[in-house]
Amino acid sequence: MENAKKFIGEVDLNEGVVPITKAASSLASLIKRSHSHQQPIVVTQKGYPTGVILDVELFTMLRENAERYLDTLDAETRAERTAIFDRIPQAIDTGEPTEAV
Repeated sequence: MENAKKFIGEVDLNEGVVPITKAASSLASLIKRSHSHQQPIVVTQKGYPTGVILDVELFTMLRENAERYLDTLDAETRAERTAIFDRIPQAIDTGEPTEAV
């Protein structure tokens, strides 16, 4: 997790929070900004945070850290937590949010 802390920057509240309409119209530039500044960008809808744009390297690192964390859990808890991660690719493909467990 220390690697992720060094890699991820704080959210810039002036430029790191964008409404969904702006995100939709300037997605490529937001992805480039997130990568170059090593900062996540929070996407809002009706003033509420609804998503995050982050660099694929950071996403991969976070996923790997989550998998290492899951390895430390007992079997029942691991199955519950893994179910959340298993729904992420489907949510990405369909654009539908995943259900919280």
